[in-house]
Amino acid sequence: MERVKIWRKALTQVANIAGEDSQNRHEPTLIKKIIAEISNKVFSRYSSYGNKLVGINSRIQEVESLLCTVGIIGICGIHGIGKTTLADAVYEKISHQFECSVFLENVGEDFRKQGLIGLQKKLISLLVDDGNLNIKGCTSIEGRLCWTKVLIVLDNVKDGAILEFLTANQDSFGPGSQIIVTTEKDLLISHSVKYYEVRLLNKDEAMEVLRHYLSKHKLPQDDSMELSVRIRNYAQGLPLAHKVLGSSLFRMEKLEWRSHLDKLKSCPHLEINQDKDHVMEILEACGFFPVCGIRTLLDKSLITISNNKLEMHDLIQEMGMEVVRQKYPGEPRKWSRLWSPMDAFGVLKKETGIEGIFLNLSNLREINFTSGSFARMKNLRLLKVYTSQSCRGSECTLEKEECKAHFSRHFKFHSDDLRYLFWHGYSLKSLPCEFNPENLVELNIPYSHIKQLWKGEKSLEKLKFMELSYSQFLEKTLDLDLPIRIELESLQILFLFGCSKLRKFPEITGYMKCLSELFLDGTAIEELPLSIGYATRLVLLDLTNCKELKGLPGGICNLASLETLLLSDCSKLESLPQNFGKLNRLRKLHVAWTPLRGFPNSFFDLGSSLQEVSFAGSSYIKSIFQTLVTNAELQLVHDRGRHPVFRTLIPGSGVPEWFNHQKDIVFEDTSGCHYSKVYIDASPNWNNSNFLGFALCVVLGLKDVIHHGICKIAPQL
Repeated sequence: MERVKIWRKALTQVANIAGEDSQNRHEPTLIKKIIAEISNKVFSRYSSYGNKLVGINSRIQEVESLLCTVGIIGICGIHGIGKTTLADAVYEKISHQFECSVFLENVGEDFRKQGLIGLQKKLISLLVDDGNLNIKGCTSIEGRLCWTKVLIVLDNVKDGAILEFLTANQDSFGPGSQIIVTTEKDLLISHSVKYYEVRLLNKDEAMEVLRHYLSKHKLPQDDSMELSVRIRNYAQGLPLAHKVLGSSLFRMEKLEWRSHLDKLKSCPHLEINQDKDHVMEILEACGFFPVCGIRTLLDKSLITISNNKLEMHDLIQEMGMEVVRQKYPGEPRKWSRLWSPMDAFGVLKKETGIEGIFLNLSNLREINFTSGSFARMKNLRLLKVYTSQSCRGSECTLEKEECKAHFSRHFKFHSDDLRYLFWHGYSLKSLPCEFNPENLVELNIPYSHIKQLWKGEKSLEKLKFMELSYSQFLEKTLDLDLPIRIELESLQILFLFGCSKLRKFPEITGYMKCLSELFLDGTAIEELPLSIGYATRLVLLDLTNCKELKGLPGGICNLASLETLLLSDCSKLESLPQNFGKLNRLRKLHVAWTPLRGFPNSFFDLGSSLQEVSFAGSSYIKSIFQTLVTNAELQLVHDRGRHPVFRTLIPGSGVPEWFNHQKDIVFEDTSGCHYSKVYIDASPNWNNSNFLGFALCVVLGLKDVIHHGICKIAPQL
């Protein structure tokens, strides 16, 4: 009787479960629906797969969101990033939703051996579970599968013919069918296939991967952390590298894994993180075609571009180095590029056809270059001598570092093909007299001992970028430093900041139509030449902290393209030119802690463009600000839609007394946000055309900015 009671209870529960009503419904459709629901709950293997792979869940979701919009997608990324693993995980998760599904591995090899027809036969035989198919082109696919919802995953596709076939015949499969291919980005782009580019592991994900291997071996906590961080820094988010290194190094003794990692890092990384436009100019000067070349590298996922910066994974960089080495193993003198200091110094003593040297002196003692070191390098086009701490791209540290390279008195250097010269801390007083810069695109010698670039006249018609920053021996006399006159039609950017003995900027002969940025901050310049007006395309002029600057020439008002003028901390500058208002494109003006006694009347003609003015520390700040706000002819408006904006940032600890309406009481709302209210009785004419606007002042402490981040002003009328 007890068993009967149990049966009755179970049957009652089953009877109360809402089921599917088959009346007036297509029975095969109903059966398919029931099978699909059961499959989702019983046969999905994804949950166990997803728990084993770090970061896989978010990447699967991103692929699924793309599958919702198109019938065929590609998965691409650099080698070792996990394209196959991701495709397999997606297949595991969604394959039960299809009537037929197939995952074909190593499709590139199958295509090479069997051709397209053989690949089609294998694909369809797996989909319909029939090994004795007679394939007669695309009609066989359409006849057998045109009403079947299929999932096809093709891994490692290498030939465009496969993508061409798939894109042309994706309608041969039933509604809702999906096709996923893993391949290179350039193939996907050339066949207009939408794609998902697999992301590298972030730092947290990388450490989680390594914890999996760490859990299998008992290492002291300090050692395990050191090893994990070194592997993470070396692998830089590449899953395969984490897997290979983690599985091998965690089983080693400390001395062993340290030695192994030191060997892997024996080749210095060159910090490939450079401005794309800058790189293209140098490559063009070397006779390359960077527009199509960079596009090819992008399509093959060998480089990425972020904020216009070219970036390359360290392991891909090492692969490129290995390609150069393997062409002539053990013979550096035959290599086209050198990066190892020991290889470079061995080659410097012999005749060579080297085209590029990137020499990192970080871990070397002082080195002496003899007069013959570069004399035989007739084909040298790229030369970079640096320390790891001295530069990131073309940027240098703000601290002077003593150069570790020293030269003989009669040092010679005469490669006529040189396009790029970067030498941090160059210790001679000038470049060799034989130096020929006629093909030079970039001259970058920061923190140098240069007093004179060279003696005599040199052709610089191709020079686009020049940096001599923090060359503290660079002086302005008639026979030293820069030439008295400069006529550099191609020059785009000139860095002279930190040259504390530079007292005079040279006269400009002819129009400099390309110069866009001029940095003279921290120099001892007393005045600019009237000919500065010939730099007609100048957009940025930085004279910050020029303590000896006494005035600006009227020619500066001819800089019709000037948008940013930085004059802060110029302790002897008391006035601006009378025609200052001609700078009708000026958007940013900084005169903080500069003792200006006021602005010329023409200044108020700048209202239509001026967006930002900084005049902190001025004893005339009250009168200047009131003039800016109340001058009836000045329209301090920057039109962003319908919201006029004018910004002024003034360091201080309180609201100036001449603001009529003030409120110091701060309230806190239910969400924890702080706010203050000020009520103003507006003038009855506030809404007519003569009304200039409201002047608002908010005092923010640094702590408030850090914790809350945003200050909102919300007027309520």
